Amino acid sequence: MFQALSLLAAGELGGAVRRNVVILAIYAVALMIFLAACGFLIAVAHALLGNAYGSIAASLIIAGILAAIALVLTLVGMIMRQRARRRSNVATAALVAAPMVVPAARALVSNATVSAGIVAGVVALGALVGRQLGKND
Repeated sequence: MFQALSLLAAGELGGAVRRNVVILAIYAVALMIFLAACGFLIAVAHALLGNAYGSIAASLIIAGILAAIALVLTLVGMIMRQRARRRSNVATAALVAAPMVVPAARALVSNATVSAGIVAGVVALGALVGRQLGKND
């Protein structure tokens, strides 16, 4: 019986993996087509600007716009990384405190479910306090 269940689970897992690989391949092809479309859009913008300002000026304008976009995206990424790092450091204090609470919870309460609830409450409370401290920084 266990062999049949494990074969069924393996078959389901294989099907899910194959489905995910196909979906990721479709996304990859769509991304490549989108990037090609963006390249053609830049080429059209260069041709239109080239007619109005000349070829060299059109190239400089497009290069400046792309550099500005890259700079803005880099700054946004740096800000997001710094915020996530700051909040996660403070919030993980709850996870560090949880193993210290486990022996005390077991000593106070003989029921395993109640002691697990106490530990989960300490972790949740620490996460909430950590988020509040992260917002104030």
